[in-house]
Amino acid sequence: MTMMTTTMMTTERRGISARTRILGWILLLVAVAVAVIVLATGRALFARIDAAASAELGHEADKFRAFALGTDPATSRPFASVDELLAGYLAHSVPEQAETFFSVVDARAHLRSREDPPARLDRDAAFVAMAARVVAPTAGRIDTTAGPAEYAVIPVAAAGAATPAGRLVVVEFLAPAYDEAWSTIRTMVVISASALAVAAVAGWIVAGRVLAPIRAVRETAARIGETDLGRRIAVSGTDDVAQLAATFNRMLDRLEAAFDGQRRFLDDAGHELRTPITIIRGHLDTMGDDPDERAQTLHLVGDELERMSRLVDDLIMLARSERPGFLLREPTDLADLVVETLAKATALGDRRWSIDAVPIGPDAIALVDGQRLTQALVQLAANAVAHTDPGDAIALGGAVADGRIRLWVNDTGCGIPPDEQQHIFERFHRGPDTGHGHGSGLGLAIVARIAEAHGGTVQVRSAPGEGAAFTIDLPYRAPVRTPAPAPALTRAQEET
Repeated sequence: MTMMTTTMMTTERRGISARTRILGWILLLVAVAVAVIVLATGRALFARIDAAASAELGHEADKFRAFALGTDPATSRPFASVDELLAGYLAHSVPEQAETFFSVVDARAHLRSREDPPARLDRDAAFVAMAARVVAPTAGRIDTTAGPAEYAVIPVAAAGAATPAGRLVVVEFLAPAYDEAWSTIRTMVVISASALAVAAVAGWIVAGRVLAPIRAVRETAARIGETDLGRRIAVSGTDDVAQLAATFNRMLDRLEAAFDGQRRFLDDAGHELRTPITIIRGHLDTMGDDPDERAQTLHLVGDELERMSRLVDDLIMLARSERPGFLLREPTDLADLVVETLAKATALGDRRWSIDAVPIGPDAIALVDGQRLTQALVQLAANAVAHTDPGDAIALGGAVADGRIRLWVNDTGCGIPPDEQQHIFERFHRGPDTGHGHGSGLGLAIVARIAEAHGGTVQVRSAPGEGAAFTIDLPYRAPVRTPAPAPALTRAQEET
């Protein structure tokens, strides 16, 4: 199993990175696009060369027809014969560098233009024989020793003759233009390859910077252990990769909070449950056969088990308060919440219970978790009962102002020393003995978590011998109001 795991890890480490794959696919797509452009450009260049050669052949044919309708430039008289016409045209016309003219008379090449052509087709017996058989203007392509060429054969007949007495052959050599086109294509290929190389280097650098947060995510995830959840990724920018890093950081925050909550739960549970378990075990080990002693021991064991049950319930409540879904917000009438809480709290002890104030008006309806807030107020009331004597006053109240909800419990008990006020909302914190007993130390911590889950806080104002005032301060959230349905029309209104 260890060897397989090591092999798998080695294979993963040797895999192609995302940076390489992304750059490779991009370069492949760009290379394909460049190849298509070069091929299309090459086809267009060669097609244009062929079209230009055909157009030049047509232009020479038109020039020859126009020349034949005129007079001999040397004598200023009409041409006396086909030979004279062909000789006059060949002497008058100057072919371009990749062009040649010659005449065919009596199945033989007769005259040609003065410039030396790239290839002497007038010496090609097969080509001359083919031209001598032409009786109508003909164009075509032929391969020569100088490369491909386009040609045109124009038959010439004497006035009144039924058959041509001679032919004018015009040849356009394509090799020079093709060489220029190939040079252009090679230049495009070199430029494209250079551009791809530059793009590859620039893309490698840019991809490295863009994917840096992803590598940081991987490296951070690899370094994270159960005891090291404090690492975070530096987030810069607002693109998708930056959002991924931010999301990963938030996930680490949730994981760290979950592990911390789990660790605190285990530490708290182990710390608080160890004492009652020790007490129970000690009394059971020393319990004798005396009925009174057994009854006393069983009573003590029952009390400790009940205290353990309350501890477990409070610990579970605190653990749940750190998870999503702890609150169930719904429109709640805060006035009813205060009144109903007072009705429940009166059973906690013989005190002078009263209500200072209740929210009124449309703002009395808020989007909160009414059950959790009731639980928090009841816990504050129980805390007030635990630190007051019969006949002392305990007042509950609530108000909504300036976008804040304030719910409070005031008492006239023994008060809280200033140095204790900043610790009373910590888990398992117990203040000095005031003669009213001690609780589990979780009640006020639960109140604080309920307030924090609502986005608020819980505060205390107290002085020794002057009682205490606990206030839950929350942001006000108005419930979503759905429009009331339109009243149905009566039959008479519908008919109207």
